[in-house]
Amino acid sequence: MGFLYSGGGERVVIEQAKGLKKRGHEVKVYSPVIRWNKCFPNELAEIQPSRIVPPLQFSMRDHEFTIPFPFREASAMVASVILPFKSRELADCDILLCHSEPSMAIGYRIAKLSGIPYVGYLHQFTSFIHERPAFAENWAGTDFAVLALFLGKFRPFIRPMDRLAHAGAARLLFNSKWTRKRFVEEYDLSGEVCYPAIETVGTNPKSVRHEELITACRHYVWKRIDLAIDVLALLPSNVTLEISSERTPLTSSLEEKAMALGVGDRVKFTGYIENEMLQQHFASSRVYLQPSVEEPFGLSILEAQSLGTPAVAWGDAGGNETVLDGETGYVVSPYDFADYASKAGSLVEDESLWNAMSRNARIWARTFSWEDHLDILEGTLDAER
Repeated sequence: MGFLYSGGGERVVIEQAKGLKKRGHEVKVYSPVIRWNKCFPNELAEIQPSRIVPPLQFSMRDHEFTIPFPFREASAMVASVILPFKSRELADCDILLCHSEPSMAIGYRIAKLSGIPYVGYLHQFTSFIHERPAFAENWAGTDFAVLALFLGKFRPFIRPMDRLAHAGAARLLFNSKWTRKRFVEEYDLSGEVCYPAIETVGTNPKSVRHEELITACRHYVWKRIDLAIDVLALLPSNVTLEISSERTPLTSSLEEKAMALGVGDRVKFTGYIENEMLQQHFASSRVYLQPSVEEPFGLSILEAQSLGTPAVAWGDAGGNETVLDGETGYVVSPYDFADYASKAGSLVEDESLWNAMSRNARIWARTFSWEDHLDILEGTLDAER
């Protein structure tokens, strides 16, 4: 969709580009929207993505001026699909690797015009087309409010076009079995699972573990951070919760909920933390919480486990694939708050249990290797180009 923030999907694109380049391929990265200062600035500078839609700006005497334009980024996404920006450049490639929408629609158009094959790497259904809980509300007051509203009104007409774009791909790769299951059920389309991976740490940092839970996900409605606060309210008063990631309009309501439940002094909102520092936070916490329901995969949960931090997740989606229940943490039936709190509490209180799961978690998470990921990806691209 775009390099909008430092999220898991964006991380996968970056690592794929870096990895394929190291293996000797020429890789060009394109995106409708690029927020250079918001999405892994150092890594973006390394892969140098290009905007598909030219920015509405001009330079004068070394100063850059942006032309005021409403819904700039949402408009860029729509324009990237319906207008032939960068068509010649894209058609000059051997094959296109398209990450969800709108890139699947772009790949479909280029394939029809130029015969260039495209492979889809699918993280999830596009939320603008397949609604997630309170999706439109989350964009209220943002650049994407009009896009969420417009596409929400026309979903019955847009979904068949979306399916067509996916069906036209030479091959589909999925970030999890759960994501693949959704596409089979909704679109009758399948393919191979190619799990994302993590950068492993050579040795586990020697860090004092606090009686603290941690969760690291974007402050969006569907990430259900509010459920982590519900769980904390069921735990003893010595247990605290750290919530990382950049503030959004939702953050204030989360703070208000914590206060209303009487745990405001036990919840710490850190704001955005650079990846190296975030690893230190993972390594000093006792338990990682994955509060999101219907989470397709989730890199942070693996990153925490790779640092020896057991995890507790809802067992309805990707959590079943990123946590080994009873070995590296626990998988709990959705919305069973008592069981969730009991499992998290046992990892805080039982030292021998925590030690065993910490060792297992470190070993398990490091089986998600970028080299394995790239083997599948490179093989797929070589076979289809």
